[in-house]
Amino acid sequence: MQTTLMPNDLIENDLIQSNLIQSNLIQSNLIKSDVIELDTFEAPTSHVSASVSLPKTADILMELQTHGWTLLRGYHYDVETFSQLMSQLCQTLTYDPARQNITSEAQKVDAGTHAIGLHIENGNTPMPPDVIAFFSELSAKKGSQTTICDGHAVYQALSPELKATFSQPMRISRYLPQAIWQNYVATATGRANADQISLDDLETFVTATTSKTLTHHVEPQTDGGVRYVLQIPAIREDNVSGQLAFANTLLGPSFNYEKPEFTLANGQPVDDALLDELTQLCEKYTQDIAWQNGDVVILDNKRIMHGRRQIDVPLTERKLYIAMGLGIRHGMNHSNDEQQHISPQSALQ
Repeated sequence: MQTTLMPNDLIENDLIQSNLIQSNLIQSNLIKSDVIELDTFEAPTSHVSASVSLPKTADILMELQTHGWTLLRGYHYDVETFSQLMSQLCQTLTYDPARQNITSEAQKVDAGTHAIGLHIENGNTPMPPDVIAFFSELSAKKGSQTTICDGHAVYQALSPELKATFSQPMRISRYLPQAIWQNYVATATGRANADQISLDDLETFVTATTSKTLTHHVEPQTDGGVRYVLQIPAIREDNVSGQLAFANTLLGPSFNYEKPEFTLANGQPVDDALLDELTQLCEKYTQDIAWQNGDVVILDNKRIMHGRRQIDVPLTERKLYIAMGLGIRHGMNHSNDEQQHISPQSALQ
């Protein structure tokens, strides 16, 4: 059995609309000319259904290295096979304590209905995942497109002044209630009883995760919460190709958390004028994914920023899940299937 791995130009269901999008993307040099049907390996029946075939890790890594993300379409994944796919790809799965778990690997995406700005996942924390993946069990028929922005392309388009500015550590500061920071440390360290996490545990975690490029500290508050201060560059190397990318949370949401304050290395706050400039620049390198039921999208979270257009249907008509992982498994999965190539146009029909 084969699974179609589609490059990042195959993003709209409607053929006419897709052709218009392709024309625009070609001008921006953001499009591939073909679609590859990946070799797959048969997963053991003790883990997943005998009818399920998962793509080879090596093929996924090739797409991440080239484009930073990929869309798996053509085989209708379910929550279990999606979870198995991420377990195959990542060494350690991570979780957002503010989200609802659907399986031991996947969590529900629930961030209201408004449009969401571009960001990397958990980029305001000291341990953002290396890889994230989304699975659309039920796709909205109107709106709700996931937006994908190549941070490497944005980095190349930055002025020399902005490259220099964002290569320096910026300061991210926000208040975290006690239950939030306790849940975060418990999740990150594998502790079962979050309410037993102390400030000493938090300080130990901060010390253990400090590095040359990341420094952070906490300022305890009288109500048990803390003001958390993180310093990290807005430009980083991606996971697979090692390219520099503008990949951060400057334009992103804070649905489950207090909105952070961003301060540049020179002590100046990130003001609205700069955010508007970055928004307009990033939009040039942003594409929309119009979800189909069973789609899976995999992202290099150190290169690709993502967001969402407004949801125009009731939330009951959309079911999207996320899985996140640290460490990429670089071993290959073998299959005897032959690769086949189909055109983008036929793939969209």
